[in-house]
Amino acid sequence: MDAAVNGTVYERELKLILAGNEDKLGKIGWIREDVKERIKSRPFLVVRAAGSHGFDIIIIRHDLSIPIEIKSSKEKILNFSSSSARSQEQAEEYVEMISKTGVMPLYAFRLKSVNGDPWRIFTFDSQYEGRYRIFAKNIPKLEVTKGGSYSMKWEKGLQLTSLLEYLF
Repeated sequence: MDAAVNGTVYERELKLILAGNEDKLGKIGWIREDVKERIKSRPFLVVRAAGSHGFDIIIIRHDLSIPIEIKSSKEKILNFSSSSARSQEQAEEYVEMISKTGVMPLYAFRLKSVNGDPWRIFTFDSQYEGRYRIFAKNIPKLEVTKGGSYSMKWEKGLQLTSLLEYLF
């Protein structure tokens, strides 16, 4: 399976979880049952926003809207400068967007072939306002390498299950 196909599979996985899809939630053992019930009762509207300059999904609910970029790897460290510079360029565009709009994007890092919660959540180190400021305090920040590239270390991210407990 190539990276694009994997990305689509993982994008769909996260989309179904956040949208409260009963079939998908029923197949996941690493989310507590009480959290699954809360997700089903207050799901997000999840909009696919993939494109060359857009986020993969946007989650929307009456109280919160968050764009999410989804990355996957079999390695525990994902350097945005590796393979192509596109991830780094995209991140820099997102930083500019944050400065203009105040929106807080998330990065969802899916580690392949792992037991338990395979997702880790990150955001940028930025000055968010309102509810985003409180929310951002609990989310690990993307690291910046000595060369100025962004990087995610899976083990340092916030577990998706922890994010779900907070959101639901």
